[in-house]
Amino acid sequence: MKRTILVICALGYATSTMIKKNIEEFLEANGVKDWKVEAIGYNMSENLAKEASIIVSSLDLNKEDYSVPVINGVPLISGINADDTLQEILSEIKKYQ
Repeated sequence: MKRTILVICALGYATSTMIKKNIEEFLEANGVKDWKVEAIGYNMSENLAKEASIIVSSLDLNKEDYSVPVINGVPLISGINADDTLQEILSEIKKYQ
């Protein structure tokens, strides 16, 4: 069964797609399989968030509203501390192994 990293941005277009692409490339480069990355707008995220294993967002989400880790995805757009963010995602992935 594939686990899901849900990428949430305001509308679900450019920003979440950029973050998704960065995560997918990182996962592939690190040999991480059995994970899928979905990009979506905030207004459509409620049901998918319940099924996600990790949430990465460019928005300032209230982490207490979710039962899974919520990671700030802004560094994956800006490039500032992007490696730290990717390592944080990998660390959360490893908790499922």
